[in-house]
Amino acid sequence: MFGCPLTPTNTFARASETTLPSGSEPMKPTVNICDGCCCGRVNKSNLAVPKDELKTLWREHELSKHVNLRVTSCLGPCSHANVTLVSTKEGRTWLGGIASEDHYHTLVDWAQNIAVNGPNHPLPDSLLALEFTPD
Repeated sequence: MFGCPLTPTNTFARASETTLPSGSEPMKPTVNICDGCCCGRVNKSNLAVPKDELKTLWREHELSKHVNLRVTSCLGPCSHANVTLVSTKEGRTWLGGIASEDHYHTLVDWAQNIAVNGPNHPLPDSLLALEFTPD
């Protein structure tokens, strides 16, 4: 670890622990992409996070109506390169070791499927292969 100040336990509340006020719309899925102290840092041998491309694709496909995209500072589990936290009504999925732009494009494809098929569309196996449980 390179001295990242956050830990996964104090960064985000579990989706299952969040209570919606009565009459509220269900929680939209959210993709939190780390671009902090380690993630996206090519000088640390990590793939650069294509944040501008992701934001452009989210706008072009009007995905923010269906899936939130957040590029954040350190998410905490720095033992994994290029971490992404996907939050849905089912809970949180931590993805680590995103090592190709194909992985980021697969996140965009997943968000497009949510837009077309609704929020219950599961993450694809190629992303679930990167799932980990933070310490």
